[in-house]
Amino acid sequence: MQPICYWTIILFIFIHQPVFAFTPGVNSIKVKGSNTNSKTSTKRNFIEEARKNVFGVVTERLRVKDGLKFNVPVPDLRIIKERRLREYQSRGVPIASSFVPNEYNPHPLLRNQHLQTILGVFVRDFPGIAYVEKSNALLELLPVGKAVLEALPEISGIRSKENECDFWDKREKFNTPDGDFFHVDYKFQDADIEGGGEGMVVIIHGLESNSNSSLCQNMARAYQQINMDVACINFRGCCGNPNDTVYQYHAGFTDDVLIFLDQWTKRNTDKKKPLYITGFSLGANVALKLLGDLSMDAVDKYNIQGAAVSGAPFSLHHHWRQLIDYDFNRIVYAGSVLRSMKKKVQYITDRFFDGETNHNIFDYSKCMNAETIAEIEDAMIAPLYGFQDRFDYYDKSASLPVIDRIAVPTFVLNAKDDPFFNPDHFPWEKDCEIGGLAPIKLMRTENGGHLGHLFHYTDSGSTSRPVSSFAPMELARFLAHIHCAT
Repeated sequence: MQPICYWTIILFIFIHQPVFAFTPGVNSIKVKGSNTNSKTSTKRNFIEEARKNVFGVVTERLRVKDGLKFNVPVPDLRIIKERRLREYQSRGVPIASSFVPNEYNPHPLLRNQHLQTILGVFVRDFPGIAYVEKSNALLELLPVGKAVLEALPEISGIRSKENECDFWDKREKFNTPDGDFFHVDYKFQDADIEGGGEGMVVIIHGLESNSNSSLCQNMARAYQQINMDVACINFRGCCGNPNDTVYQYHAGFTDDVLIFLDQWTKRNTDKKKPLYITGFSLGANVALKLLGDLSMDAVDKYNIQGAAVSGAPFSLHHHWRQLIDYDFNRIVYAGSVLRSMKKKVQYITDRFFDGETNHNIFDYSKCMNAETIAEIEDAMIAPLYGFQDRFDYYDKSASLPVIDRIAVPTFVLNAKDDPFFNPDHFPWEKDCEIGGLAPIKLMRTENGGHLGHLFHYTDSGSTSRPVSSFAPMELARFLAHIHCAT
């Protein structure tokens, strides 16, 4: 006679044995004629534990059958959901951990964090900027000086190329439920059929940026090279056209991204085509928060298979003083952003309040007299979006508290010398190779500034020329790695 499997016995008992609830501090309900001696109680406790282990049962529901009262197990959906999430994450961890990033090797004379940050905005696409071929000092540095001189009107603010762009194939307007709109710009593998890629990559830009930025277009070129279509979401008020309501966007604003995802999913009749999420700076935080909030729905509802971001703050709470305590940061970086934010405050006041500055929506005077971004966050962002103050805004907009719930392979590329971020705060513990729950691969280079990663040193005479600068190419390599693995 064959031995009976242990779990077969447990399953048989589970199906055929009326079982009582044995929760500490709660009395069981006696069935007529039952014997509640300690031996039976021990047996029932054993069965209860087995059922909890197998089915995740933590609650009981009273049922009456044939005049007998007994409790039946009710599965705890939270436990079941957590187990499913761990299954998704366990499938993604090998993919994320097996990716091998390339080493970033900037030119030894061009590693300065501010040089990287500023030139990354204005001259990224100039020859000899993204990559420097080894030769001699003069030949290596000459293109940099030439690019700076040519871009000097933009760097000094005399001229702007913000509205000059013919890169994208199509622009689409999306209306929002609150009576506003945002624009999405597309780059297709085949513009004639508005598609042709093996999937779609969604770019989420940074603070006061838009699809015209060199970094957005660098990303799009890198993703096109891996045979993807690209969609770049312009936050409200960032597309070159003023928006129609007082609301703008902030570091945790995922509403408009979700509107796009819903529409794209309805149109994506070929369910085999995956979606990937990417972003930088504020957009990187939005992307990570979106994925953490969605968790398994990212896969189940939208067929998102992975993400790759750069310059992710994770939590604004750790970094807000970086643009206050350091003179260069406060004058150059915060000063530029402040001027842009104040222009929007004035536009909103003129259009939606007929120039009236005394209203209870936000504090106009504090905004216009603000000397730091934090003051505008307190005076406008917090009250406008229902936060108590800027610290409440920082906490509730942060991606760090939710990234443990990310279900898809994700790559984050930051720089240790990023002038916007406190170098003492980087969540290495979230890396899946160190013990993090989510399939997240973290990389932090020593140099690169904020979204720079320029002047990558390469051997002279290289036959292949990358289509984009270092960071976008690395993000694209990771998404291609996921695409091949899945």
